[in-house]
Amino acid sequence: MPELTARNIAFMVLVAATVAAVLGAVVLLARQNDNAPVRIIAPESQITPAQVRVYVNGAVAVPGVYTLDSDSRITDALAAAGGVTGEANLEGVNLALRVTDEAEYYVPRLGESRPFASSLLPGQTESQAQSGGLIDLNLASKELLDTLPGIGPALAGAIVSYRENVRPFQSVAEVQEVPKIGPATYLNIRDLVTVSGVR
Repeated sequence: MPELTARNIAFMVLVAATVAAVLGAVVLLARQNDNAPVRIIAPESQITPAQVRVYVNGAVAVPGVYTLDSDSRITDALAAAGGVTGEANLEGVNLALRVTDEAEYYVPRLGESRPFASSLLPGQTESQAQSGGLIDLNLASKELLDTLPGIGPALAGAIVSYRENVRPFQSVAEVQEVPKIGPATYLNIRDLVTVSGVR
């Protein structure tokens, strides 16, 4: 039996390492498909309905309940109702606002004092109707605040949280103290909101 020298041992270790490397490469190649990247699909945080149903009445050609796409605007709701009549008073009506599921949109006639969609939007009270259709930051529901431009569900919830946990709003400008509501958002909503009778 040949004598095991340091040179022989080193050679055997080198051969063993080479065989192990080749076997490892073969195993990796054989399992190549198992090493594909893992795809993580985040669940949708909020499912938006594809359609909404709204009630349009007042000075429109054909009052009734209409099914619209969820991204429809008030102008689309009026079009679905056959358009407004000649006696409609659209002063102060923001036709670009998105419609809200289960809301009623009333088109006032000339001489009527009832504001468009005044007390009939979800969460809006009669006192809000008397404020000329402006949304009261201290009284409006989260759903109603969500209809304001640039205010989604998260910011609407933040407004409600501020007035309940910090203090009621003393002025419309104070809404900028709500986290993530800056000057740009404030400019978008300042003419659409009020605070306890402050216009």
